[in-house]
Amino acid sequence: MEPESGIFVFDSIKVAGDGVAASLAVAFKETMGKEYRQAPGFLSARFYLNVTGDTIVTRVRWDQERDLKAYSTASAARGTAFSELLAQTEITDRALFTGTQVRGFKGPAADEKVGYCVVATRRVREREDAHKIHEVLLKTGEWKHTIPGFVSSTPYVSLDGTEFLNNPQWVDEDAFHVYMNNPGIPGGLASAQDHAVAEPCVISCRISSDVDIDVAA
Repeated sequence: MEPESGIFVFDSIKVAGDGVAASLAVAFKETMGKEYRQAPGFLSARFYLNVTGDTIVTRVRWDQERDLKAYSTASAARGTAFSELLAQTEITDRALFTGTQVRGFKGPAADEKVGYCVVATRRVREREDAHKIHEVLLKTGEWKHTIPGFVSSTPYVSLDGTEFLNNPQWVDEDAFHVYMNNPGIPGGLASAQDHAVAEPCVISCRISSDVDIDVAA
């Protein structure tokens, strides 16, 4: 699976309060419709909610880094529905990843609707280690493409080369557990971790809504 071009920004925001993350998701969707579509260089956006309902993960794709910077500067000056609500929210943890997509692979359910995914980020010392983790991941694709319910694995390397993010997807949570119970999974995870400097940050998410907006399509 060849990588898509552009700059990808993952913003993982953990918040306090029941239903707050879901409210942020609504505000983000509104901002996508009113703001992102008008921004030069904007290509697509989507969001996930984690399984416990306290974290929203947004993913925005830009044509070039300068487009991202221009939008960030403009939106900071005028504000958006999403940023205004976020300013009123108690944030307990937040992580921002900015990078490019690298080659991934599809599973047997590649043509089916995604219902569950993981956003897993590993910190590394340098770009070479990120590419070593990528090599480990691609090797596991030799057998992962046979696991029922597995949709795809889409990896990214941060612009500064110090993080590797993988965003695998399944048709539902049951398919995820079948995948994780495969005997090949522990070895692959251990091999990837050999090149990291800390334990991975793993966020398990359900797709709250199919809101992939692609203005280039």
